[in-house]
Amino acid sequence: MTTLICLPSSGSSSTLYSDWKPLLAEKNISLLCPEYPGRGQRFTDPLISGIPELVDDLMQQIQVMLPPDESYHIFGHSLGGVVAYELTLKIQQTTGFPAPQSVIISASHAPHLRGETILKSHLEEPELIALLQKMGGLKKEVLQHPELMELLLPIIRADLALNDHYHRHDIAPLSCPITTIHGLSDPIVKPENISAWERYTADYRHLDWPGDHFYFQQNLKDFLNRLSHMLAA
Repeated sequence: MTTLICLPSSGSSSTLYSDWKPLLAEKNISLLCPEYPGRGQRFTDPLISGIPELVDDLMQQIQVMLPPDESYHIFGHSLGGVVAYELTLKIQQTTGFPAPQSVIISASHAPHLRGETILKSHLEEPELIALLQKMGGLKKEVLQHPELMELLLPIIRADLALNDHYHRHDIAPLSCPITTIHGLSDPIVKPENISAWERYTADYRHLDWPGDHFYFQQNLKDFLNRLSHMLAA
């Protein structure tokens, strides 16, 4: 048995991965999804204002959730990719806490290129919504309910602000392998933005996958089959 810790994208909660659990269980992979403050089961908690604070929060959750001596991997999508990187750096500095077997970075700019994303917290609402639609990040049923959008947009903007204010000028390598995954039709992450993660590990691998920014939602079973083989390699 191995464990996969999954970190969501901007505006998302742990429910981004709710369909993964039964499919991964068939492959003897346990799924853990810590929750960012201010959404999901932690909706009443204040939103986090910085990635270091978010990493500290996640570290506390993982120390409680992860079974002792359990081997594990970390998967981070979009914003969750850089959070996964910073979380792994934190783990490497924590005495007595085992490092992940690998980190999987999905649809995420490398840390020193975060400023190149066109998705910014200051965008006007129509422009922001149009871009989220183009990415595949907003479902029609959500767009058709103004009250849901009223709840969701402040969370999205707060998460985008985390990226706006994130700066890493040094390249601190991880001691574990990094695998990056890129949707071939992703409108906001260019191939060179994600291949730059190669500089952050001595053991780098990459996978291109058909689809947009949320490529795994379009053919989840096939993707998780491939992911499970990657975790077993």
